Amino acid sequence: MTLKELRKKRSLTQIALAKELGVSGKTVSLIEVGKLKLSKKLSDRIQEVYGELVEPAAAVAAEAVLETEKKVQKRGRKAKAKAQADKPAVEAAAEAVAETAVEIEEKVVKKARRGRPPKAAAEKKPAAEKKPRKAAEKKSAPTIVIQSPFGGEITPEEICAKVGEADMVYVRVDENKAYWVKGEETGAVDLW
Repeated sequence: MTLKELRKKRSLTQIALAKELGVSGKTVSLIEVGKLKLSKKLSDRIQEVYGELVEPAAAVAAEAVLETEKKVQKRGRKAKAKAQADKPAVEAAAEAVAETAVEIEEKVVKKARRGRPPKAAAEKKPAAEKKPRKAAEKKSAPTIVIQSPFGGEITPEEICAKVGEADMVYVRVDENKAYWVKGEETGAVDLW
């Protein structure tokens, strides 16, 4: 228990407590905000008058900081576990998008071939004589755009720019979040 907690428990003002302990009101105030260390002599006096042991505010604050750090670490483990649990669904969605893109590309190629007249057997060149395709002639992947149920669009490149360097990124459009994992670290960023 801190000096402030003891004072409030006894429904005393700082000045009333100071008079009972034989110190100034300023001393009580400084101890309560952690700017003055609780002396052994004053601690013994408090125990003599009130029968209770009082800890310095700094010790209580340090304990509160440790408790907060434990909670943050626990949340980090939960977020990582949730990201791992969501991984199969995200991979399935990515695979579905990739399959759809391949199907669309195949349909476009088939339609383009239908419009050309077939080459005569004599016109076809043997495989050794064929020229390799130029880089510009290679088929490119389609642009992927993710729509939010809340409105707005974002591309994977924009998500990566928001997340920064990471080993894995899981996108949850229903939560408007991109969860990332880098080694043992995890985190999340808002998409829109």
